[in-house]
Amino acid sequence: MTTRRLLCATFACLTLAIISLLLAREPVYDAWSWLVWGRELAHLQLDTTSGPAWKPLPVLLAAVLSLAGDAAPHLWLVLVRAAWLMGLVSAAQISLTLTAGRPRGPRIAGAAFAVLCIVLLADDVTHWSRQVAGGMAEPLLVALVLGATWAALIGRTRTALVLGALASLTRPEIFVPLALYGLWCWRTQSVRPVRPIRPSTRALVLGAVLVVPALWLLPDLVADGPRGSAQRAQTDTGDPLEALGWAVMAPAAVAWPLALGAALLDRRARVLGAGALVLVAIVAAMTVAGFAGLPRFMAPAAAIIAVLGGAGLASMLAQRRATWVVALVVPALAVTALTLPARVVDVPYDWRIAARIDGEHDRLRDVASSIGRERLLACGRLATSDVLARTALAWKLDVALSQVVSFGTRPRLSGAFVVGLQASPGLRHDVRTTATLVAENGEWSVYSIDCPATARPSPEARSAGVSGATR
Repeated sequence: MTTRRLLCATFACLTLAIISLLLAREPVYDAWSWLVWGRELAHLQLDTTSGPAWKPLPVLLAAVLSLAGDAAPHLWLVLVRAAWLMGLVSAAQISLTLTAGRPRGPRIAGAAFAVLCIVLLADDVTHWSRQVAGGMAEPLLVALVLGATWAALIGRTRTALVLGALASLTRPEIFVPLALYGLWCWRTQSVRPVRPIRPSTRALVLGAVLVVPALWLLPDLVADGPRGSAQRAQTDTGDPLEALGWAVMAPAAVAWPLALGAALLDRRARVLGAGALVLVAIVAAMTVAGFAGLPRFMAPAAAIIAVLGGAGLASMLAQRRATWVVALVVPALAVTALTLPARVVDVPYDWRIAARIDGEHDRLRDVASSIGRERLLACGRLATSDVLARTALAWKLDVALSQVVSFGTRPRLSGAFVVGLQASPGLRHDVRTTATLVAENGEWSVYSIDCPATARPSPEARSAGVSGATR
């Protein structure tokens, strides 16, 4: 791909990402956390004592976006969605690169297969399309891994190192293949033998090896002490067998035998396949160690298998290897036919869910604005019945994540309590009969529990059309 075509592709991806805000524009729980931390980091007031596990790259990006103020959440979604679309471009280019010299038709078919597999990655916990719509880190991670892979294949060593380092700042296991690639760069020439490794490239390798671990450890160490937020990532609920199962099912099942076919024909495909298996093994080992074994952690390995599957498909179509098709592809194709339709249906469903959450959180922000930050926090931390809304509230109120907590029962401490859709009927009844209703809007109600400062009448609430009452 020429530089001009790459720029056109980048512009097209950005344009589509901006247009996608018309469909859904609400980040998910983790993304709101990174936005809060990014804003704090920009003001040198980072507090990671509450929230998800620390991820350096999302927080660093959020720190830059925080300069845009209230537009930062929308910019974050544009960034993640545009990066994911560029990841699809990279996937197609990797497949085309691995099948250079084959007829045009099979190569295009292989590239389209790779893109389709990545679009329809499987994740029964959080659907892949929901991750893209909500601005989660894994779509960005997949884009960086595929971009680094493409750059390495075409001899752009320094670009590959930079993208690999950025990917390593999103998931720690990516650091292992990055270090191995850096070692290879240090000792040998690049993919183009006529172009030796420059001294600046070796400096880049050394910088990545030093900077990536430092950014994982030091900010969280300063903000949350020796144990850090990594302790929250150790759930002791992971199942390594389940994690391995998701690694197999994440791309279309037929991609695996096709990837094997590509590995048999191309040394570069064997290297990429080995790298994917290394990532799978590391995630499984981390699961054994007590970290969460979520399906989305297998996404980078699954994406590599998808592009290798595309290359394998192109090779089989070009060489007309009917024996391979019967022995390898047909059984996996049957499994794919059973699982793929459900993933196709998930895509529009997830975007409708994201749009619905947009409306819910808009009403939440409206009721919070009508009451005011000072009143909501007058008696200490704000509580909510909806854990997934707490990070969005922290962003809206410009407070640390530790200042917004979630409870499934009536709080024992005084303060404001936001009751939403996740509240059980028993909790709703308990709060209604014992607390003071301050304001409500749609599915959200705000109560004051033993806090006169929060319960006082609110002229702002009445002027905003949000009902308020006292008991």
